[in-house]
Amino acid sequence: MTCANSEPRPVRRVCVVGNTASGKSHLAGLIGKEFGLPVVHLDTVYWKPDWSHVPREDFLAAQQDLIGQERWVLDGCFSEFGLLERFRAADAVVFLDMPTWPCLRRAVGRRGDHSGDLPANDLKLPVGLGLLFLTEIVLFKLLERPRILSAAKTSGTRFIRLHNWADENRALSDLRGLESSA
Repeated sequence: MTCANSEPRPVRRVCVVGNTASGKSHLAGLIGKEFGLPVVHLDTVYWKPDWSHVPREDFLAAQQDLIGQERWVLDGCFSEFGLLERFRAADAVVFLDMPTWPCLRRAVGRRGDHSGDLPANDLKLPVGLGLLFLTEIVLFKLLERPRILSAAKTSGTRFIRLHNWADENRALSDLRGLESSA
């Protein structure tokens, strides 16, 4: 409910989460453009150019610095790394709860295509790591989805859940609605 004297509050912080190849980076970019927010791909915080990753403590410290900033769109799941803290800091969470097989097709189809959120030379992705990514996609609904839903419930943050890519306009509309109802 909106009070008569309340000013609309702009959307300043949005988390975009979902499976690998679910469209997080694309949607984060649209949200960033729509609301004039900087987009941070958590993959660039976690992965080094050689596909090794930063230590857990370093990632969590960097994440704390990011969520302490006034404005952002954070793109990335990393549900085992401070997900609840990210959700609590956000004005809204957008969960791309997409079907598994299309995510697998998209992941395989984009191999070697640099989208700006992963190390530039993903053609040199170690075979074992590639298999791990594919395994994570398959196991996402079993392992990651419950963490996301639990953090969403615990945080109480506005939660927008998309089940297909055609819903991205609904997510933008829901976020615009947050501004007008604040």
